Amino acid sequence: MKTYQVEINETLCMTVEIQAENAHQAEEMVRQAYNNQEYIIDAEYFTGVEFTSLEKEMDVQCRKQKRHEHER
Repeated sequence: MKTYQVEINETLCMTVEIQAENAHQAEEMVRQAYNNQEYIIDAEYFTGVEFTSLEKEMDVQCRKQKRHEHER
């Protein structure tokens, strides 16, 4: 039996409207507010989930080694 690592990646998304001189300033203002916990992004803002599975590298290396030994 093989061992797999499955990554679960949830996406949360909040859109904030803010008045600023330019896009850079707007992003910086929102970044500072976020860092000051003025915006709390929780499950209400859930937009999706992705699952990615990877075979553990150790198992892959082990099979390669066994295959190589078998070929001798």
